Amino acid sequence: MKHLVLVAAALALAACKKSEPDAQHRPEPAVVPAPAPPAAPAATPAPGPGDCSTLSGANAVLTEMRRLECALQHAIVALGRDDLAAIPRWIHVVHEARLATEQALASGAYRPRGDAAAFTAIDTAFHTELEQLVMAALAKDHAGAAAALGRALGACQGCHATFRPAGPAGPAAPAGPAAPGPAAPPAEHHGH
Repeated sequence: MKHLVLVAAALALAACKKSEPDAQHRPEPAVVPAPAPPAAPAATPAPGPGDCSTLSGANAVLTEMRRLECALQHAIVALGRDDLAAIPRWIHVVHEARLATEQALASGAYRPRGDAAAFTAIDTAFHTELEQLVMAALAKDHAGAAAALGRALGACQGCHATFRPAGPAGPAAPAGPAAPGPAAPPAEHHGH
């Protein structure tokens, strides 16, 4: 009887092994593809220079300053993103506003606090830095563009300390791109 139980167990075990497919005939496990990565958000179009050219102030100089602030914010971001081709478009908005400032100075419609000749000299030196920024950007000279932008930004406070009227500066320009962090250190000599 003992042999009969062993034979039955052996046959049952053999039957189980036969019903199990061998390695060659086993079905491949189902391959589940990895989930697709999430789609990248659609790129938001870069704002156009018209975003700055619509800004205005109480006079030609304040209009130029608001447009300048906006354009320089965009130039900083463009420089950080290595989009040097965008910089001349932004600075052109400032150039257009400068023409109105020159007309207001010449006609007497605007009189700066202090010496008008000194104001004009500082303004000319400042715009020379903006021209250097544009030239470096057009030449795809990242370091030159950064240096010119730093010199231009460094010149702002000297002019403001001399010519900005005391009191509140008025409403700031609408928020431009996210603040990219500190600007290049100011140059030691600002042309004044």
